[in-house]
Amino acid sequence: MLAPLVAGIEALLSGQLPDRLGVAVSGGGDSVALLAALVEFTKSNNIELHVITVDHGLRAETKHEIALVTDLCARWELPHHVEFWTGWKGDGNLQAAARDARYGLIADWAYGNQISHVALGHTADDQAETFLMRLARGSGVDGLSAMSPRRVQYGITWVRPFLRVERSALRTYLRAAQINWREDPSNENRDFERIRVRDALTVLGSLGVQTATLADVAENMSRAREALDWQTFLAAQDSAKLVYGAVAIERDKFRVLPEEIGRRLIVHAITWIGQISYPPRRDAVVQVMKAIRASTGATLEGCQVTVERNVIWVFRELNALQDVTCEVGDMWDDRWLVTGPEDDPDIEVRALGTEPLSDIPGWRDLGLPRAALAVSPSVWYEDRMIAAPVAQPDPEWVAEYDGGQDAFFAALLSH
Repeated sequence: MLAPLVAGIEALLSGQLPDRLGVAVSGGGDSVALLAALVEFTKSNNIELHVITVDHGLRAETKHEIALVTDLCARWELPHHVEFWTGWKGDGNLQAAARDARYGLIADWAYGNQISHVALGHTADDQAETFLMRLARGSGVDGLSAMSPRRVQYGITWVRPFLRVERSALRTYLRAAQINWREDPSNENRDFERIRVRDALTVLGSLGVQTATLADVAENMSRAREALDWQTFLAAQDSAKLVYGAVAIERDKFRVLPEEIGRRLIVHAITWIGQISYPPRRDAVVQVMKAIRASTGATLEGCQVTVERNVIWVFRELNALQDVTCEVGDMWDDRWLVTGPEDDPDIEVRALGTEPLSDIPGWRDLGLPRAALAVSPSVWYEDRMIAAPVAQPDPEWVAEYDGGQDAFFAALLSH
């Protein structure tokens, strides 16, 4: 049973074997089986294997799961690190917040240990469950698409070798190998949607709708998404450009795009400018599309969308930048690096705003809407503006945008 699991790992990493490989292990059956397979794989390929467990601080039983992983790592002589999450404030979606925090903590750990690849234990069952959950919400092609077996995020390559393997097969292997694991008690809690869907899969199986079938459908949706992404990429190259940190789309070319391609282009512009991890909800995007057709403005996810002089503009919203400041030489708004002759800590970079534009002659020559220039970086000492490197170019002060036009286009193809 172990050989096919190892073969799956080898196929995923073939030709790009890292010197070090990380693996996230919770102590559950899926991740413990992944750990066991990786022990075999890394030994035969002379790769250092490092193990991380994240304690979200939400369940008392976690300490027993961590102890089990610690014992397994001692048995296999592997380094084991535990990260603790303390960021839950009691509001919002707990599972989503825990997931995002987990990825962030693991990425920071990997980066700090010079680990370029991290393996995750998602299975075919996870694919099927996610597909059904999103189907119930009326998701489109993107939402119904399968998880990628290989994805780069936070500067780390995440690999999921078991996406074609069912959970039951992994437990069969663990029992045969006499390797212990601990089930998360919340896996029996029907208050969680995923657990109710897991139960529903049992019923669907009796009707001939198997886990593998749903996983296949999710894979088919992924291929459809890739085709749509490619068409959106071509449309972006033909109609869009990045201008001083704003996305400009030719309206005449936008009008003749298929509706779904146009929607995807606008969503991509918003996620890029807003630097958000997940695209905005469909109903909110529908309102933005209506505003574009009516040539009126709209705001979404910290971005402003407007139509001026036959150009659709997407740029940062001024209200989202009111409290965003940094020192000269630091990254402002996670996208602009401003440098100049002075680095006094009392000097700060902040959004230009609309009022100073009246004192800047020729700003209209830049071709940007007034509101787009208002969110460009400027340098201030208390209430005195020292420089506005975008609105009023100055040889001594330079504002560089992190991620240019090529990166904007390439991001359309990076799932």
